[in-house]
Amino acid sequence: PAKVALEAISLAARMQEDLEDVAMDFVRHFKEKTGETNLCLAGGVALNSVLNGRLSRELGFENTFIPPYPGDDGIAIGCCAYGLYGNTNLDEADRARNAPPVWEGPLSPYMGPAPTEADVRMAIERASPWLEVETVRKDEVRIDRIVTELEAGGIVGLYQGRSEMGPRALGHRSILADPRTKSVVRFMNEIVKKRESFRPFAPSVLAEEAPAWFDLGDGADINVSPYMSITANVKEDKRKLIPAVTHIDGSSRLQTVTKESDPFYYEVISKFFRRTKVPMVLNTSFNTIPGEPIVETPSDAVRSFLNSMGSVDMLILGDYVITRKVPDVKALLGEGRMQGTQLLQAATAPKRSGPVFFESKFDVEQGVTKADDPDYARTQVRMPARPMHHEEKNNWFELLDELEGELLSVCDGKTDINDMMAFFTARPVDQKATPEFYDDTRTIFEQISRRLMRLYQHTFISW
Repeated sequence: PAKVALEAISLAARMQEDLEDVAMDFVRHFKEKTGETNLCLAGGVALNSVLNGRLSRELGFENTFIPPYPGDDGIAIGCCAYGLYGNTNLDEADRARNAPPVWEGPLSPYMGPAPTEADVRMAIERASPWLEVETVRKDEVRIDRIVTELEAGGIVGLYQGRSEMGPRALGHRSILADPRTKSVVRFMNEIVKKRESFRPFAPSVLAEEAPAWFDLGDGADINVSPYMSITANVKEDKRKLIPAVTHIDGSSRLQTVTKESDPFYYEVISKFFRRTKVPMVLNTSFNTIPGEPIVETPSDAVRSFLNSMGSVDMLILGDYVITRKVPDVKALLGEGRMQGTQLLQAATAPKRSGPVFFESKFDVEQGVTKADDPDYARTQVRMPARPMHHEEKNNWFELLDELEGELLSVCDGKTDINDMMAFFTARPVDQKATPEFYDDTRTIFEQISRRLMRLYQHTFISW
């Protein structure tokens, strides 16, 4: 495997080298031939940020523009522009009379669907047993909460406004972290994103501060990479300050942020800068389920946040600051304050989130069924109504054992933990309770409690 990996790495490196050589020569030739001083890139290859960085820095263009959707998805924008301004089949006078004003600049990348307040509230309500929700209408207060969490080493999911067009998360469907902490790279990859540990992360940096931290080329526009399209080298004296967004070769694929492009996100980074002297935050796409695309709807955001299993500490969902609710053990067990000899809080009966479908699997060796062997038998369940359910990515969930399945089946909102204990520890009336019986009862209680907590954490039950 090591040899195959090295060969694959060598092949990828050579392909990148050849691509850069050919593209640089091609663009240089047409720059000399046409005398053009501005460069616009389109096509899927324009997502190659390393190549883009070299084209913008080394060929002497005054301006380089790469749209946030240079691949096939951007064709929709081109078709729209053609229909508005370029259709020569229309009568010229009619076109001049009815055509809208020509776009004065690039369209905003934030042109995806806009969630409504009702969409947000519905997503929160559906998952309310597992969420702590605080309404914070003032932007400055939410921004302070975000920066405080980042400065303390937390991970924040940011969902605001309309979604990004194109493949990059640009602060509207993003997961944010502190770029000063090197260990966050492994944690984010392995725990949050559940992918290879070597994958690099990008910084979102204040555009006016970018030249002080990155080698952008002489005379470059400070807002050189508004759509995270260009890779530049981190200046050597800054690399130790932002190890989480500095790749092994000293490079970084940056997003430059201006106040005009996104006032809220700009202020988040500005406040982090004022507190830490670092004018950027680590920014990666908001998705935590392997194979899941960037979240689109508020329900997607809540599901992805819950599937992070606590590795994402906070979710900003519009005007709501959300954290994961800690299971109320006292409510489950019936613990509470005593008033005289009367218990104030009875045990709460867990309730399933919706209909559940069970499926058992087992292996067969040499014609012998191993269904009764826990090392071979597996039970998985499917519950489309639970907030963490994804129809394609985590359709089925594997249970720990038969006990967990039995507990899930009796969580009907009427059976509490005392009823469960009575069932699993029942003994004949004439049988005396021995020390061994009490030890077994204690063990069963611990096993039931742990499994109910696990089912709660995975949003199968609530109480």
